[in-house]
Amino acid sequence: MFRIPILGRLSFMEYQSLVFAAIFFFIERILRLFLFFIPVKLITRTLAKLTNSPQIKCPKNSIHNKDSFCDLMEYWGYPMEEHTVVTRDGYVLGIHRLLSRSPAESESDGYGNGKDGQRPPRPVVLLWHGFMMSSEVFVSIPEKENVMALMLVDAGYDVWLGNSRGNKYSYRHLTKRTWQTEFWDFAIDDLAMFDVPNTIDYILATTGVSKLAYIGFSQGTAQMFCALSSNAELNDKVSLFVALAPATTPRGFDSDVVNAMIKTSPQVLYLLLGRREALSIALTWQELLPTDLFVSVLDVCLDFLFGWKTLNMSPTTKAVCYHHLYSFSSVKSIVHWMQIIRTGRLQYYDEIPVTPNPVFRSGHFCHRYLTRQIRIPIALFHGGRDSLSSAEQLITKELRKPVYVKEVPHYEHLDFLWADDLRREVLDDLIAVLRSNDPNFPQPADDTVAMSLSDSEITLSGESEGTGSSRRISLDDDTTTGKAGNNHAAVATSYAEMNGTYSTN
Repeated sequence: MFRIPILGRLSFMEYQSLVFAAIFFFIERILRLFLFFIPVKLITRTLAKLTNSPQIKCPKNSIHNKDSFCDLMEYWGYPMEEHTVVTRDGYVLGIHRLLSRSPAESESDGYGNGKDGQRPPRPVVLLWHGFMMSSEVFVSIPEKENVMALMLVDAGYDVWLGNSRGNKYSYRHLTKRTWQTEFWDFAIDDLAMFDVPNTIDYILATTGVSKLAYIGFSQGTAQMFCALSSNAELNDKVSLFVALAPATTPRGFDSDVVNAMIKTSPQVLYLLLGRREALSIALTWQELLPTDLFVSVLDVCLDFLFGWKTLNMSPTTKAVCYHHLYSFSSVKSIVHWMQIIRTGRLQYYDEIPVTPNPVFRSGHFCHRYLTRQIRIPIALFHGGRDSLSSAEQLITKELRKPVYVKEVPHYEHLDFLWADDLRREVLDDLIAVLRSNDPNFPQPADDTVAMSLSDSEITLSGESEGTGSSRRISLDDDTTTGKAGNNHAAVATSYAEMNGTYSTN
């Protein structure tokens, strides 16, 4: 039953935060009501004049004018397919598949795009976005060499992109309607239980392969850690899990007010945010504000909330990519994340509020996801300036020894999607790790990848089909960077295939 917090359940700081938040959301609702009666173009022109912001007029074929995944792929000149996945609980997810640019390219590499019975299918990769995002984030950066999805296609992969329930491409249910609170009654648990495994099953059935590689960003990593740790069968369907900017137990926010809100009960957050879609005001301001003003406002918000300076993205990159940053998700997912931050555990959604006053505590125990049960090889890419990164805890406490770890010292969270040096710092190594995990994939001549590990030295050993194999990777004393030469086979070999152990000296 819904309960309103009373005196004694919240601390003074939490009440103070509640007042600030209530004022903010009250003003936001008044503004939204006002904007309902005023033409958007009139507001945009007025704001541009008041702030001396030039209204950018881009040609029709500019990437600035592409509002959907299909538009972006038309701009890049890559054919694509749209597919729908109906989850076991009735949500209709829109997912995308990228194809080679021409039939000649498909024929030349010897791979097929499906179950044609003649050529083997391409190795399959599934990309999944972060919280309040969509598949557009993987194809929206203006420099083609940094577009992750296109680079994977050009490297010979069958690339699929998932979309979580509730976002612009998965805004449908078989029986529930989006204006009903029941439609938005989902948290990270539901993404892990239904969206991820049901999408993977659909892709495997469509392509005819037995396994695929999964690349997740931010919440896209969290939902996969949850799915793999709670679904043993899913471990047999994924060959490699690449976690970009892994965020399983974020440390919190740079804002004291927001950090105080984290400690409040779920009921308080629902009072403030409602029970439906989360922070849709962001999309409203995106439509109203001139591009450069919207970029500036978003930069300020990212600095206020997370301490990110966004110095690794050019103004041009921000102007394009920020336009594709937000999509819909549920308030319940926000509440779930705040519970995870508060407890420091990747746990299931907790229906019972946790309060500082012991009189109101229920004494129940909320289960966590047992990530050490994951059996597949995992590669981690994380940033040294990412305040949401959980890489250190994952490496030292939550996982078996990852097969590959790379820290980019100057990277923040969003840089793993849109940094101007993304190819040099991430994508080339990502491709090398994917290839090393697939023994049937052609290896490049120079098959060397930089390794950045948490230990000064690591030994990988194991036996396969009666033949022992052992390799030692030594890291430089000064830079913690080493080289894994040859074909990375010892670096990214599946735990199940190797049946070996990872130990540090």
